[in-house]
Amino acid sequence: MLSVSTLRASRLITALATATLLASAANAALVVRSVGNGVGAFPVGKTVVAGTPITLTPGDMLTLLDGATTRTFRGPGTFDLGRAAAQTTTLAAAATALDSRAAVRKPRLGTVRGVPAIAGPSLWDVELDAANAGPQCVVDPANVTLRRAMTTTSRTITIAAGTGKPASVTMTMGAATAKWPKALPAMGSFTLTDSAAGKRSITFTKVPAPTGDAATDAEALIKAGCTQQLERFVKGLETGKAAGDD
Repeated sequence: MLSVSTLRASRLITALATATLLASAANAALVVRSVGNGVGAFPVGKTVVAGTPITLTPGDMLTLLDGATTRTFRGPGTFDLGRAAAQTTTLAAAATALDSRAAVRKPRLGTVRGVPAIAGPSLWDVELDAANAGPQCVVDPANVTLRRAMTTTSRTITIAAGTGKPASVTMTMGAATAKWPKALPAMGSFTLTDSAAGKRSITFTKVPAPTGDAATDAEALIKAGCTQQLERFVKGLETGKAAGDD
């Protein structure tokens, strides 16, 4: 049987270890943008602990998300997470960076009382006019929106999955959005034949519903490989606007 003093010592060690882990987590940040030839040691998704030297060469750019701010470091130079960066953006104005329409119902990402939700596109919309870059993350495969930038003409998109029966969606003149067909839940891979942009493929990946924690939500996009949506997410945080809202 352990003595009282031994039990107390064991509890103290456990408490100190827990405190150390919590302190480390509080002083760590997630890499959400990594651009340039000298950023190989800091890929997107890496966790950087305060005190780690960040050495960048000319043209390099590194954006970190620490749960309270985004910090952008630009080379050349050697930087420290704990010190001021070239650009620091608080998340207080980024309440709608994930989904502006859902934010009307449930504020997220640092929403403060008195700050109105911004109407605009959702991070989860399929951007028809954007370059096809990796998977498309979705939260609800039965509720997906197609979005286009130019609305001066009508546009038809035929959607096919494997050998199954295709479905078509028509966007009339002036319409910026259309719903993904209910007959084809947005799961797996599809071929889109677009009357305005030709053929493209798209692969949907389901991710958990947003938690309201910016770092956790960014990690979900990173793990799923949804790089295009991650970039829109980060831009939304930096500008304090809904992702994709111009």
